[in-house]
Amino acid sequence: MSVAISLFAFVVVLRAVISPLCAQAPAGDEVIKMEPFNVTVYNGKIPLIDGFTGKDYEGDNAVVFSFAQSFNKLLVGYHKKLVLDEIKHLQFRIKLGKDFESEMGRLSTSFEFSSFALDQSTWLRRERAIITRLIREPFFKIKALVAWDLDRLNKIAPGKPDSKYAADIRYQADAGKWERRITDRWEVMFFTNTNNRDRGGSFSTDKTQGLNLDTHQGFHFIERGLPLQVPSTAFQEVKLTYPFFYSEKPVRETELRYLQQTFIANLYYIYDPFSWMARRDTRFRGGFIQDCLEHVQAQRIFVDDREWFDGVLARFLSDVVTLKLQGADEIYALHMLNKRLGESPRVLGVGLDLLNWNKGEKREAVDKPEAEARISLASPGGFRFVLIDAYQRAGEPFVEKIRSRLLAQKASRQKIQGRAMLAEIIAEVSGLPFAEFAQRAKLAQEVQLARLRLTRPSVTPPADANAGKK
Repeated sequence: MSVAISLFAFVVVLRAVISPLCAQAPAGDEVIKMEPFNVTVYNGKIPLIDGFTGKDYEGDNAVVFSFAQSFNKLLVGYHKKLVLDEIKHLQFRIKLGKDFESEMGRLSTSFEFSSFALDQSTWLRRERAIITRLIREPFFKIKALVAWDLDRLNKIAPGKPDSKYAADIRYQADAGKWERRITDRWEVMFFTNTNNRDRGGSFSTDKTQGLNLDTHQGFHFIERGLPLQVPSTAFQEVKLTYPFFYSEKPVRETELRYLQQTFIANLYYIYDPFSWMARRDTRFRGGFIQDCLEHVQAQRIFVDDREWFDGVLARFLSDVVTLKLQGADEIYALHMLNKRLGESPRVLGVGLDLLNWNKGEKREAVDKPEAEARISLASPGGFRFVLIDAYQRAGEPFVEKIRSRLLAQKASRQKIQGRAMLAEIIAEVSGLPFAEFAQRAKLAQEVQLARLRLTRPSVTPPADANAGKK
């Protein structure tokens, strides 16, 4: 059962328009070249183990051999796709960052604020380290494929085989079928002073994750995030075994297709090295609010309630730019996603499953049901949506009124209450008392948020060819 995988290489060229990806290089339009894409680690033969014996598989099942032969090719293909997709993702975010900086710069100038520039010193440094590692050497080291004879398992259900590999399977009595899982640990370690390791310190962290390979539900724990200076060599190899079921019943083509499809689906969730910073659906999103806040805080604004007002104005200006560049759904979707992650922060895949299948496994995590979107008008976060609603209805004249009022206060050098000023302007442009408009805005914005409720879909993996077999 030899697997011949030809070595392929490519050169990734990124026209960097943001932060240097090396420490001293200035931001600009330099071309960043990546070394040839090396996937030789996936060449050759992955050990094929009989789950019952813990030794080399000696059977003659065609599905087992066909899946093993296709495994490397699927893994190489996914690895390459991961790198290319991430680069496309970064390129999109790079362009969006430039557009955001430009639009925010124009908006800031109209308020007679100082020039706006995003802090590019930290952009993509961790991503670059991860991409470099992916190109030089993949993270995953598949120690073995573990084949389980489903017919034999069903004969002993609900008992478990006496095998060291049995920790990653279990009989689910309610569903009347066997399930399999992967658990792995991603470790990072490097010396902070490479010139003198005796005097310099070190940094280490890890993330652990697990996934039910058939339901695509799992868990994701990170000890602590990565520092900006993490080198590509700091990422340790992730070793794991991959279990799969087979049957002697004559459903060979369907069974093989199921194994291949679920393997690719599983890789989507478990092979995500970029989740060290954040999940892809949250990374780089949010309108660079910290940069906007620091920019507003640096301006001379004549209001008494600066702490409240600075945060609200910075968020509003960021939202105005986001509405122009990406539309309202970007704001609503990200708000709902962040809310859901707060309710179930350790989830991996389509739902949380802590996979406590064996004695001594006692993982715990918060997993609250998804709550309805509710806007509190008393909080700055709730006031944000009142401002968005007013802007959506009145458009640029609303921004102009805020701008004119702030400039007038600056000219008179008289401070006013910022929240009261915004309430007055909203009443003026809407023709309604502020309290009435705010309540209407709250209801309207909650409807928009509810459209993008993130209730996770019911699990619908590919049809299991072995379902119901006894």
